[in-house]
Amino acid sequence: MPPAAVPAEEPAAAAAEEEQQTKGLPALEGLVVGSYCHDVLLRGGRVVGETLGGAAAFVSNVLDAASPPEASFSVVSKVGPDFAYASAPAPARHPPLLCPAPTTSFHARFSDAAASAHAPDRQLRRVNACDPIYPDDLPDSRFAYGLAVGVAGEVLPETLERMIRLCRAVLVDAQALIRVFDAEGGGSGAAVRHIALEGTPYAPLLQRVAFLKASSEEAPYIGVETARRCCCVIVTEGRDGCRLYWDDGEARVAPFTAVQVDPTGAGDSYLAGFAAGLLWGLSATDAALIGNFFGAAAVSQIGVPTYHPKMLQAVKQILEEKAIQRSSPCISGNMFTFQRSNMHDELHAALQEAARLMCEQRQNDTTTDSCD
Repeated sequence: MPPAAVPAEEPAAAAAEEEQQTKGLPALEGLVVGSYCHDVLLRGGRVVGETLGGAAAFVSNVLDAASPPEASFSVVSKVGPDFAYASAPAPARHPPLLCPAPTTSFHARFSDAAASAHAPDRQLRRVNACDPIYPDDLPDSRFAYGLAVGVAGEVLPETLERMIRLCRAVLVDAQALIRVFDAEGGGSGAAVRHIALEGTPYAPLLQRVAFLKASSEEAPYIGVETARRCCCVIVTEGRDGCRLYWDDGEARVAPFTAVQVDPTGAGDSYLAGFAAGLLWGLSATDAALIGNFFGAAAVSQIGVPTYHPKMLQAVKQILEEKAIQRSSPCISGNMFTFQRSNMHDELHAALQEAARLMCEQRQNDTTTDSCD
């Protein structure tokens, strides 16, 4: 079980402190807390790919690509002396903290039959675990928003507590809270499984976060009906898009077509795209379209995706046009609009065009994938 969380302050005192802390902070400055990893993909017992992985890699990739030009963010991640992507051709863009323990490493095993399936089966095992991220590892600064995106138990309850104190709004990936690792013999690493969020030291903190994202596989472990009374819950459903649940409403948000090659990082890319949508001033339901778009883009490539400049230009042009209708970024004021706007369908159609452009560009680069 994770270590116990630092006891929360009384709500009124905490709110007053947070208000004082966030006065005068830059409107679009963010904090990303999560790991860089070594990801090894195996199919039929054979290594078919070794890539930079971890939530910090996927999240920063999307935020760098899709955030408004005035936005900035810091990344807190830990790696070991064996970290292979400090100066690789596609390196980690935001420098991590170095510690003595080896870099977190995952092995993802796929069956031969799943090579071209839309949702290939995957057995995930953690081979190495770097040191966790402690509260003192976070910057002594204030932020408009934070993303808690652990993949290997590295975001401790007390670290999430401090993020809440430092950030006006915090978005959390449920896997950071409910993953546990069962070691097995034979040097094959620790199997990944989930535990119920209720009863963990993270559960009392939900009432102080803004959004909690979970995959459809993780959703039964977080208790959607209970969690939605504390924060907005987002459940991603792969090719079926996603659903948002808040205290007095819910919405389904349509997906974008993608041929799945590797599901690694899809949820991280979704959450970063969703955050970017909020930064552009979209409602939560409209921002979920941006999340779905980047989640679909992630599964179509192995490892951290490379976005074609023309596709990114098209997406940013769409967001700039929609941003004309906003008065201020939703994420910086912690005052969120959940219902879809009257431009929701228009935004989806425009992004569909960008998705088709992305598929056409990938077809030009490879003969093995199809966007049919």
